[in-house]
Amino acid sequence: MKGLRILNFIILTVFISSTAFAQKEYSAVTRNTPFNKMIHFVPVPLMVGGFEMGYEKATAHKESFYTQVGFYTSTNPGLYKLKNEGYSDMNGVKVEGQYRFYRKPNNYIKNVWIGPFVAFKTLSMKYTETTYTTTYNPYSVKTNTLNENRMASTVAFGYMMGLRKSVFENIYLDLSLGGGVYIPVAGDHHEELNIGLISPYQRGVQLRMNLGFCIAL
Repeated sequence: MKGLRILNFIILTVFISSTAFAQKEYSAVTRNTPFNKMIHFVPVPLMVGGFEMGYEKATAHKESFYTQVGFYTSTNPGLYKLKNEGYSDMNGVKVEGQYRFYRKPNNYIKNVWIGPFVAFKTLSMKYTETTYTTTYNPYSVKTNTLNENRMASTVAFGYMMGLRKSVFENIYLDLSLGGGVYIPVAGDHHEELNIGLISPYQRGVQLRMNLGFCIAL
């Protein structure tokens, strides 16, 4: 009986020690418990006249599923106007899903992750171009105006690698770089509407980056 009590005492001591170590190892840095949900705000699409938000839900201690939706609607489509003054009246949508694997539990003040993704994005906008043809003898100038609707839709799959770092209580910076295979599925202007790293559409392997902020719930 005495030996049994000693054995029970040892088992209880090991259990308490293991629990304390686990709590120390996985205790939250900015909160008392790991986060279950995060709301993402993605400012990069604002550069091309879009708006994107995401929702992330933990599926395991170091894993999560992340979905992102974007809407593109603008009469003055940001970087596209810098690319060519003829662009206007942009409309489009984006849907993306990622499954993320984190190196540490999701409540650490600094973390890294890798995640495969699949995405669909479609975009259309008006394009106007005016050219002038000059003839001589007799001298005349002819004006030619091109008006067309440019459209591109692409499906993509690949992976992203990211860094997440706490900047305020429960507010994190989420920076990622990666890429994948982009497959045009509709439209004829994927090359014209392609903006490298920010808004890829062209067929083939394309690099891509993203920057956002997320609020842990």
